[in-house]
Amino acid sequence: MRDILYGVVLAGLSLVPDVAPAEIRVCDDPELTVAAESESLSAKVCAAAIGAKALIGSCGLEQRYPIHIAVVERAMHPSFGNCLAVFDQRTGCLQVSDIDGMPGLLADGDARRAMPPEALFAATITHEMAHALLQQSAGEVEIAATEQEFVANAFEMESLDPVWRDMLLATHPVPPQGSMSLVHISIYALEPRAFANNAWTLFHREEIGCSLIRKIADGKFRFPRR
Repeated sequence: MRDILYGVVLAGLSLVPDVAPAEIRVCDDPELTVAAESESLSAKVCAAAIGAKALIGSCGLEQRYPIHIAVVERAMHPSFGNCLAVFDQRTGCLQVSDIDGMPGLLADGDARRAMPPEALFAATITHEMAHALLQQSAGEVEIAATEQEFVANAFEMESLDPVWRDMLLATHPVPPQGSMSLVHISIYALEPRAFANNAWTLFHREEIGCSLIRKIADGKFRFPRR
């Protein structure tokens, strides 16, 4: 089984940022705050989070509560351990692993190892911001893991520079129009990059796009279960 590289915490233990409150900085968007070891790193996080919020918001998903982003040596999911990043819906805390340590969290065959660490860092923040805004937009609607990861991976891929996105698509090819049958949490566990590529490919089909994202947030769509 692959390592858990992303996460969203909906129940159980909460995340506790391990950065001192005095280091918290407010982004230009006051609903986003960051705790990081330097002003320059905070600026990178703010830029990535604000960009992600705009991208995700273009599909109608909204931030309804503050989000705090803590850059830590290694993000820690309370159930699965080390990961690239994780968002806790109950506390509004998003933990993201430090830029320099991110490549070491990827498996040897993960094509993202070829990406610049800062590009991987920004895409990871987009992935978790998608989890965050999907949950906040859904309110009391329960969004299952399959739909969570479809949305998060589609926006992660959309956020990438086309050079890196094309590289990832070429490394783990999927059907040209995507396949609904590949959107399953077991596929995400076994072939996460194929899952991500398929999510992005489906997202770009004219009849799917943002309308499907909104249906998921409203609890009006679930992918077929096996």
